[in-house]
Amino acid sequence: MERISTPRADILPAILIAAVPLVFLAAISLYQVFGNVPAARSVHEKILNSFFVVRTASDLCGEIQSAERGQRGYMITGRDDYLAPYEKAKTRIPQLLSDLQQATFDRPDQQHRLLKLQADLTTKLNELAETITIRRDKGFAAALAVVNTDVGQKSMAEIEADTTEILDAAHVRLQQRLDSAEDLDQEVAWGFVIGSAIAAVALIASAVLLAGAYRRAAASKTMLQATLESVREGIVALDADRRVVAWNQTFKRMLKLPKGTMRYGHTLKSHQNPNIDKFESHFGVLDGEVQRTGKPALVERKEDGKSIEIFHSPTEDGGSVTTLLDRTEQRQAEDALRQAQKLEALGQMTGGIAHDFNNLLTVIIGGTRLLQRSVGQDAQALQRIDMVTMAAERGARLIQQLLAFARRQPLEPQIANLSALMSEVLPMVRRAVSDKITVEYVTSGGLWNTSIDPTQFQTAVLNLAINGRDAMPEGGKLTIEVANATLDEDYAAGHPEVVPGQYVMFAITDTGKGMDAATAMRALDPFFTTKPVGEGTGLGLPQVYGFVKQSGGHLKIYSEIGEGTTVKLYLPREFEEVFSQPRQTAALSLTGTETILLVDDDEIVRTTVASMLESLGYEVIEASSGIEAISVLEKNTAISLLFTDIVMPGQINGRKLAERAADINPAIKVLFTSGYTENAIVHNSRLDPGVEFLSKPYDRERLARKVRRVLDGPAKNIDGSKTGGTGDATQVSGE
Repeated sequence: MERISTPRADILPAILIAAVPLVFLAAISLYQVFGNVPAARSVHEKILNSFFVVRTASDLCGEIQSAERGQRGYMITGRDDYLAPYEKAKTRIPQLLSDLQQATFDRPDQQHRLLKLQADLTTKLNELAETITIRRDKGFAAALAVVNTDVGQKSMAEIEADTTEILDAAHVRLQQRLDSAEDLDQEVAWGFVIGSAIAAVALIASAVLLAGAYRRAAASKTMLQATLESVREGIVALDADRRVVAWNQTFKRMLKLPKGTMRYGHTLKSHQNPNIDKFESHFGVLDGEVQRTGKPALVERKEDGKSIEIFHSPTEDGGSVTTLLDRTEQRQAEDALRQAQKLEALGQMTGGIAHDFNNLLTVIIGGTRLLQRSVGQDAQALQRIDMVTMAAERGARLIQQLLAFARRQPLEPQIANLSALMSEVLPMVRRAVSDKITVEYVTSGGLWNTSIDPTQFQTAVLNLAINGRDAMPEGGKLTIEVANATLDEDYAAGHPEVVPGQYVMFAITDTGKGMDAATAMRALDPFFTTKPVGEGTGLGLPQVYGFVKQSGGHLKIYSEIGEGTTVKLYLPREFEEVFSQPRQTAALSLTGTETILLVDDDEIVRTTVASMLESLGYEVIEASSGIEAISVLEKNTAISLLFTDIVMPGQINGRKLAERAADINPAIKVLFTSGYTENAIVHNSRLDPGVEFLSKPYDRERLARKVRRVLDGPAKNIDGSKTGGTGDATQVSGE
C-alpha cells in the first residue's frame, strides 16, 4: 500500500525555506545593531565635538573683541563702567581656551594652533591692560601713544588669523564627519533594502529600523539647529543649487525678514524679499574672490547705519556656508576713537595758537581803545580805530569758537533751571531774528534742574537761533522747547557717547530749507558751512557741540530737505536746588588808586595793560616773571591786587605765584588772566572754585569792571569759601 506523507513532512521544507530569509534578516539586523549603530553613535558624538569647537572658537574671538571694545570705551571716556566687557572677557578667555584644548586633544595640529593663539591672546591682553593702566595713571595722550605703536592691531590680526585657521580646520573636520555619517546612513539604508527584497517580513523590520534612523536624523537636525542658534552670528547654509539647507534666527533678524520667509529646499531668489536680494547680490563678488584665491572670502556691507561683515565659505559639494557678523558697535567705537584723536589734535593746535593770538589781540584791542581816547574828535581816525577794534574782536571770537569746539574753554557751571535762563535769552533771540520769523516758546511744568554755564548756554541758544534764521530767508517759524527727557538703553546702544539716564532737553526747530543726510553728517565739522563765502565761519554749530559735550550732554540733529531742521541739546539732570545769589549793585566808579602788581612775560602785552590800568588811576608795578614778582611782593606789602598771567615760562606759573603771594601777603587779592588756561586753574573743563579769571583779549572797560569787582569783592579762600575777614586768605576770583 502506498505511503501518505503527513502534513508536517510537507510543510517542513517550506518552513526551512521560509526560515532562510528570516535568518538572513536576523543576521542583517544583528550586523546593524552591533556594527553600524555604535559607529553612528560615535560619528554623532564627533560631529557634536566639531560643532563645539566651532562655537567655542567663535566665542573666543568674540570675547577678545569685547575686551578690546571695553578698552576703547575706557580710553575715550576714562570711566570704569566701560571696562565691564574687558573684565568679563579676561575671566572667560582662559576657560574657553581650556575647553578648546580638551575638545581637540586628539588633534596635534589644532593643539599647535591653540598654543600660538594662546601666546597671541596673552600679547593682546597685556597690551590692553597696559593701555588701561596708562590711561588711568597718565591720561589719554599717553595711552594713545601706546595704541599708535600698532602692537594691539598686529596682535589682533594674529589672533584673527589663528582663529580662522582653527575654524577652517574644524570646518574641514566637521565636513569629513558629516560625510562619514552620510555614508553610514546609506549603508544602513541599503542593508534594509536588500533585506526587504529577500523576504517580505524583512520589510517590516527594515521599516522599524528606518523609522529609528529617521528619528536619529531628526535628533541630529535638532542638535544642529540648537548649535546654530547658540552663536551670535547670522548663518545660512546653501547646497550646490543655492537651495536653503539651514539657517538661524539671527540671520533672519539681521536681514529683517518677516516670519515664514525662509523655507527649506528653496533658493534664496524664490523667497522674493528685497533684503534677501540685496544679501544675495554679494555672492557674485564673494564667489569670484573664492575662485581667485581658493580661500573663503570676506566683504563688509554698510547700510542703515549698520556695518555687517559677510564671510563666505564654500563646501566641497559645491554649496556654501555664509556667516553675517554685526560690526556696528566695533566700528562706532573706532569712529569715536578717531573723533577723540581729531579733537585732541585740534585742541592741542588751538591751545598752541590761542595763547599767542590772544596776547596779540589784547595789545590791539587795548591799544586802539587807548588811542581812541587820545585822538579827540577826529571822525576819520575814530572810524578807522573802530574798524581795527571790530576786526580784532572778530578774531577773538574765532579763537573762542575753536576752543569751545575742542572743549578747551573754561566753564563756570552752576545749578540752573532752563526756564529761568530762557526768560533772559528769549528777548535776545527775538531781536536776532527778522520780523518775518515767528518765535514760539514751549515749556513744561516741573522742569528739572541742570548744571550749566549760563553765559555759554545763552550763546549756544543765540547761535542756533541765528542758524535757524539763516535757513529761512523768506520767513517762517522758529519753535523753541524745553522739557524733561529720558534717554534709555536702546537709544544709548545707537549712540555710544550717550550715558542712559535723565536729561533736560532744549530743542529748536525751524521751517527752513533743511539738510540732506550727507550735509547733516558734516554739520558739526569745524569750518563746514552751507552759507555763501563771507557769510559764515562754519564754527557756530561746532561751538555749540563742544559746549554741550564739555557739559556732559548730547547733541542730536534731525533734518529733511524742505521740511526744516531740529537741533536737540540733552543736558544731564542735576538733583541739587538752584542757589539764588543776591544781585550785586553796580560799582559807582570803575577807577581806583590801589597798587596793582602786573605780571606777564610778554613785554608788549604788559606795557599795554599797564597803560590801561594807569589810565584808570591805579598805581602799577610790572614784573616779567614769577620770580621777579615774588621779589617785588617781598619788598612791597602795600600791593592790593596781584594781576597775573597763568601761562609763563619757568617753574613758577600764575597759580604757583598766587599761592606764594598768599604766604607773603595774606590780604592780597588775585585776578588771573590768560589767552589759554591749560590746566593750572581749570580741571574737568571747569574753573577751580573761587578763581577770578579774565580771559584775553579784553578792552579797557572790561578790565576796569573786573579789577574793580575783585578789589571790592569779599575775601575768599582758594577753594572759594569766604574767610570772614580781610586777612589770612588768598583772595581769588571769574567774570
